[in-house]
Amino acid sequence: MNSKAEALAAAKKRILALQSQMTKRILQIAVEVEKLTEIATEEEAREFLRVTCNVPSSELATYVAFKTTLKGSEHLLDDARVSFPVMKALVAANEATRNEVLERMAIGARIDVREISVIRKRLRDAQLTPSQLLARRNAKLVTAAARKRGAEAGEHFKCSLQSFLEGIVDEHRTERFASSDIRVKAGRLLKEFESLFGQEHRDPTKMKAGSWRHDLATAHRTLVHLNQGTLIDEKLGRQRVRQRHPGLLPLFHLSGKALGEYKDDRFDVRQLPPEHHRLKVLEICAGAGGMALGLESAGFEQVALIENDKKAAATLRKNRADWNVLEEDIRNIDFRPYRKIGIDLLSGGPPCQPYSADGHGRGKDDPRDLLPECVRVVNEVKPRAFVFENVEGLLQERHADHVAAILRGFRKAGYTVDIHRISAEHYGIAQERARVLIIGVRRELAGAFRMPPTFPERRSNLGDALVDLMAANGWQGAHEWARERREQPVFDPKGNVIARGVLASAMVTSRGKRRPNETARWAGKGVDIASLRDEAPTFTQGTLKGFRPALTPRMCARLQDFPDNWEFCGGKEATATQIGNAVPRRLAQAVGLALFSAMKDVTWDWEAMLWPATTRVGIPAPPLVPEKISLGKKAEMLALHAS
Repeated sequence: MNSKAEALAAAKKRILALQSQMTKRILQIAVEVEKLTEIATEEEAREFLRVTCNVPSSELATYVAFKTTLKGSEHLLDDARVSFPVMKALVAANEATRNEVLERMAIGARIDVREISVIRKRLRDAQLTPSQLLARRNAKLVTAAARKRGAEAGEHFKCSLQSFLEGIVDEHRTERFASSDIRVKAGRLLKEFESLFGQEHRDPTKMKAGSWRHDLATAHRTLVHLNQGTLIDEKLGRQRVRQRHPGLLPLFHLSGKALGEYKDDRFDVRQLPPEHHRLKVLEICAGAGGMALGLESAGFEQVALIENDKKAAATLRKNRADWNVLEEDIRNIDFRPYRKIGIDLLSGGPPCQPYSADGHGRGKDDPRDLLPECVRVVNEVKPRAFVFENVEGLLQERHADHVAAILRGFRKAGYTVDIHRISAEHYGIAQERARVLIIGVRRELAGAFRMPPTFPERRSNLGDALVDLMAANGWQGAHEWARERREQPVFDPKGNVIARGVLASAMVTSRGKRRPNETARWAGKGVDIASLRDEAPTFTQGTLKGFRPALTPRMCARLQDFPDNWEFCGGKEATATQIGNAVPRRLAQAVGLALFSAMKDVTWDWEAMLWPATTRVGIPAPPLVPEKISLGKKAEMLALHAS
C-alpha cells in the first residue's frame, strides 16, 4: 500500500470514529432532554435549554420530540452514524416515512436528508389516483402560463373551464356536443386558451402520447371541434357517444381537477381487459416463471422470456407451450430489434448472488452481476417502464456507489427510477420474504405510477398454507400442527407480540446448503429443514418421538405462490434453486397491476384482482402438440432477430 492510500485509509478511520462520537452525543443529549421534561413543563424545558445551555432554537424541537418519535431506535441510529440533520428530518417526518427509513437503515442503507424527502413525497403521492396526479401536473402547467401572461387571466381560464366542464360532464353520453350553447361557450374558451398557450399546435396524433405537449395539443383540438360542433364522429354515431370521449380528458386535467372530482362515473375494474388491450412485456432472467405468471395475471402478454439456465428454461416450456422461451445469456443478445415491437414493460430478476449472503456480497466484482447489462437492455429496448427484482443486500452501504451508477444509467436513458422495498407477507403469502424492486418509468408516466397498496389484513401463516399438503399422505397430526402454526405468536425485536401465525422463513435455495441459524429458525416453526423430502409425512413417521415434518418441493412451490400444477424440470436441487430464486406470483401481479394502471389509467378493485372468487386456479394444461401452437410466434421472433 502506497503512502497516499495509507493516508486515505487512516483519514477514513478517523472520520468514521468522529461521526460515531457525534451520533452518540446527539443521543445522549436526547436522553438528558427527556429527563428534563419529566421534571419541568415542555415550555420551561425549552427556555432552560435555549438560555442556560445555549441550544439553538432550530434544534430544540428535535430533541424534545425525540422521545415520541425515535425512542427505541437508538441502537439503529448509532450503528448508522446518523447526523443531526438526518435525525431532525426523521423526527419531522410522518410515521410511514420514518418506518421505511428505519427499515432501510436496518439493512445497512445509507440515508441522507434528500432521500428522506424523496421517500416522503413518494408515500404522499401514493395516496392519489393517477388522474389526480396528472391533474396536479397539468394544473401547474396552467399556473406557469398564467405567470407569464398574468395570474388573473390564468385563474379566469381555469374557473371558466371548470364551469364549462361541470355543464357538459353528462353531455358525453348524448349528442348535445353540437348544440349551439356548447359551441358558443367552447368558442369563448378557445380564445382564452389561445391567448395563454398560442394558436399553433402540432397534430396530437403525431406526438408522443402522455406528454404535456400532447395534452395541450389534444385540448386545443377538442375545443376547436366543440366550437365547430364536430367533436362527434358522425360515422360512429351513438356508439361513439356512449363512451367517454378521449378528447375531454386533457380539458379536465387542465382545469386542475380530475374527472372523478366532477362526477364519480369511474368504477374499480374487477377483471382483466380483453386481449387486444393487453400490454407487451419482455422478460429477462425469467427463472421458473413466478414473475411471468404474476404479470400475465396483471394484463401483460409475454413477447419473449429469456433464461440462461437450461432447467429453468425447460420448466417454462413445460408449463407454457405458447410462451416464446429463449435459452440465452442476455450478454450475448442484441435487444435493439425488440424496440420495433413497442415493448410496454421490461421485467426480470437478475442474479441476486452478488448482493446476497450466500453469494458473499461481492457486488460489482462478482462476474454474475448483470445490473450493468440491465441498463444496456433498457437503452436498447426503450420500454415504457421496467422492473427488476433483487435482494435487500442491494441496499447495503458497500454497494452504494455501484447502485448509484446503475440508477444514473437508467436516468440518463430517460427514465424516472426509484428503488422500492416490498414484502410478500403483505400480499397474503405465508413467507418472510422482503425484496427490493428497481422500477423505472418514462418521464411522461412518472406522475401516474405509484406502488400497489398493501393488505396486512390478508396475512396468512405457514399452517393454513400447507395443511392440506401435509395431510395428503396420511399424517394424522397435520391439522394439529397447522393449528399450532396458526396460533403461534410472532414477536418484534423488543419482544412484543405483534401477530399470531408464523410465516415460513426464507426459502431454501439449494439442497444441502443452509444459511446461518436456518435450521434453528425453521425448527422453531415446527419444520425440519435438514432435507427436502419427496413425499408428505406418513402416518408411521408422524408417530415417531420428536417428529417434525419436512417440506416437499410442492410445499416450497406453494409458499412461493406457484400454482399447484406448475411442474419443475431437473432434479431436487435444481427444483429447489428454481423455487428459491422465484418472485412470488401475487407479489408480481400486484406490481404489474400498478404499472398497468399507470400506462392505461385504470382503477382496479385490488381485492377482486388479487383474490378472485375462485382461489388457487390451476393453469390450463399445455396442448398435446406444442410445436403447432407456438410455431407462429416462434417464426415471428426468428424473423425479428433476423432483421
